[in-house]
Amino acid sequence: MRDGTTPTPGQPQRPRHDGHNGDHAGPDANPLRRPCDRTRTRWHVGLALAVLTALICGAIAGARMWSDATRTARDEAAHRHEATATTLARATGAPAAARFGTPTTLVGASWRAPDGTPRTGKVAVQPRSAEGTTVPIWVDDAGAITHAPRSTADGRFAAVAGGTLVAAALAATAAGVVGLRLRRTEAATLDDWESEWAVVEPLWTHWGRT
Repeated sequence: MRDGTTPTPGQPQRPRHDGHNGDHAGPDANPLRRPCDRTRTRWHVGLALAVLTALICGAIAGARMWSDATRTARDEAAHRHEATATTLARATGAPAAARFGTPTTLVGASWRAPDGTPRTGKVAVQPRSAEGTTVPIWVDDAGAITHAPRSTADGRFAAVAGGTLVAAALAATAAGVVGLRLRRTEAATLDDWESEWAVVEPLWTHWGRT
């Protein structure tokens, strides 16, 4: 009974490479492979793993920001309310420069809080607006002027952008570290070549003359 390891009589036996007696298996089987080549391979593998880790971290960060943005948009929508303010005077102040859209100026106005309580304050209107002009505004639960609630789409877009930024920053950092190590490895390799050539070159020249 044979176990598959005993050769059949008369059948040539194949040499086995198991890493013993000077034989090497795997990526280091090439006898011309230098230590610096192995170092480069390890750093390239490390870079691939670092980039994969960066992508995972970016996905986790983006998912968390996505969840936070969704919750924030839901909370703001529940606690911010549309209202209408009525100006109490003609807008005569100097207009404030606006980055986008038309310039605006602040003027006193009145409105009601969500519970019906009267409120007064300053609202932005177009220059030279007449007294009694109505302006749509957003107020919080207490009736104070606030910004419109952020939309879920805007929050989710910011989450995707944030996750991408995290992944890109981590990947760029890893690439910079690996690139620096590879340059140092290359410099050390060149130094070794010069040292070895300093020993071989006289012999090479001598053999060439004989």
